[in-house]
Amino acid sequence: MSENNKTLPPAIHALAVEGVIGVGKTELSLILSRRFNARLILEEAEENPFLPKFYKNRAMYAFQTQLWFLMSRYRQLYEELSQQDLFHETTISDYVFQKDGIFARINLDEAEYALYSKVAIALERNIPGPDLVVYLQSSTDAIMKRIEKRGRPFEFNMDYHYIDQLNEAYNEFFFNYTDSPLLIINTNDIDFVDNSDECEEIIDRIVDVKPGCNFYKPLGADGYSKIRNKMKSMEIQTGDNAEDKDKVK
Repeated sequence: MSENNKTLPPAIHALAVEGVIGVGKTELSLILSRRFNARLILEEAEENPFLPKFYKNRAMYAFQTQLWFLMSRYRQLYEELSQQDLFHETTISDYVFQKDGIFARINLDEAEYALYSKVAIALERNIPGPDLVVYLQSSTDAIMKRIEKRGRPFEFNMDYHYIDQLNEAYNEFFFNYTDSPLLIINTNDIDFVDNSDECEEIIDRIVDVKPGCNFYKPLGADGYSKIRNKMKSMEIQTGDNAEDKDKVK
């Protein structure tokens, strides 16, 4: 199927890409929104005034940081998804509303989490869920390398234990997720931003997604390289056979 002929299933009007910090969810959301001419919703993480303080002192600034994120995500999704878009049939976002609860369970103490949960449950009733979620899964080591590579100032000296704890929480949440079809993609060995083969393979998987939970582990750069080399070898052999036939004639 050519790139221009790839379309999302008719039932998918809202698609969310999720994953731990640095895994590439925003990049994939941008790629998909351009490919499918979709409205794009990106979370406003860097606008949170408490975030730099949180990374320096998690215990002191966790509640303020979490509450700001909760209200920001609620306002953004409620306003965007409740309005009809005449120019786009599909909306793509780089988060689901429930992600806030994943962070809250890790960052808040018992009393803070109890208060937070009451607010979050009341707000969630007003947010329509996505028709498909793409979860970008990765090892903690790979995530840390990507965080370091992108070099955001407030992410300097990111705590490995915190990211590992967050990664486990994400895996647990999505391995039990049943609210919509789910595509889990292992991204340890791929670069879908700079590698067109890997990008197209991911898009193929999204277009052909099945109900329930779908798992996909891409071949990676080495795998695609081997396939291309094999195809080139076959082309050469085919050419040689053609020359031999001409000689026989």
